[in-house]
Amino acid sequence: MNSNAIQFLTQAAIMSSIIFIPNLARDLNASYLEVGVIVAAYGFMVFLSSYIFGRAADMHGYRIFLRIGLIISALSFFIQIFAVDPVSLILVRALTGFSIGLFPAALIAYVHESKRSLGKFSSYGSLGWAFGSLLAGFITIYHEIFILGSFLFFIAFLTSLRMPDIKNEPLKVPFFPIKLIKENSSVYISFFFRHLGATSIWAIFPLFLLTLGADKFWIGVIYFTNSMTQVVVMRYLDRFKSESLVRMGLILSIIVFFSFTLAQNYYQILPIQVLLAFSWSCLYVGSLMFLTEKNIEKATSVGILNSVIGLSGIFGPLLAGIISEFFGLTFVMYIASVLALIGLSVNLIGYNRH
Repeated sequence: MNSNAIQFLTQAAIMSSIIFIPNLARDLNASYLEVGVIVAAYGFMVFLSSYIFGRAADMHGYRIFLRIGLIISALSFFIQIFAVDPVSLILVRALTGFSIGLFPAALIAYVHESKRSLGKFSSYGSLGWAFGSLLAGFITIYHEIFILGSFLFFIAFLTSLRMPDIKNEPLKVPFFPIKLIKENSSVYISFFFRHLGATSIWAIFPLFLLTLGADKFWIGVIYFTNSMTQVVVMRYLDRFKSESLVRMGLILSIIVFFSFTLAQNYYQILPIQVLLAFSWSCLYVGSLMFLTEKNIEKATSVGILNSVIGLSGIFGPLLAGIISEFFGLTFVMYIASVLALIGLSVNLIGYNRH
């Protein structure tokens, strides 16, 4: 199906670009703190555009924002080849973050309105992550990776031109939908704390793997292991209750983040990546199911979730940059496990009203 192909292509492009950004930043003489700022700039623009265009998709239709987002992303991914120092890398990653915030909420809402499985749809995204990470591990040349990402987005844009329209009823959505945020706070708040910890890890994870002896190829394999496991797991999650999936994702995240601190070499990371796949699959698919089942403002509610992901993507890398600079890379994993525990606690003691 066209929506699954778009999910696969875009996520492959995104992952192939993300995986070596910390390495590229260090090659451009960025400090750990500057690495955090570079990743945070990307997260801030994802936060901003996801909210704005998720709401706009509910008000004006899904397909137009899907197509605009895909073609602009194709251009922004190509522009990344012009990064020559930490400042220019900040600017191009900010542009990239803005472009990829344009379309995911519209695409997810389109899939739900088409009566298709969100679990299976999400699994194609994980398949894209696996493909993108493996390609990046083989290519290793930054400019070639960025050009590949641009090409994949352009193919996704061409695919979107063949998608039939879905007549979603235009909705009037407040610019700041307090009621919607409050009703879904059990997902948004717990997701934020967990993902704050996760993004702090991902900001320095390739550098952490280097300290364990992994080269660029093995870094790609390690990311691939996580993503391919998600492909299998996500396809079977629709049968479970969304609230249970969210909580299981939080519990497993605590275990995973702490387990990273115990690894003595990069081979030991591989089984942890399998468990990570279960944790993310449960949390992400459970959250999408909850939001699309409980709300008529489907694109807006999912757009806010993507903004939460972007918001954590701002503060997580900054947190990682500061901690790494003064306490070392491993200490980031300890902090991440505590943040995931806070997310679970918040969910259990009062914010899950459903």
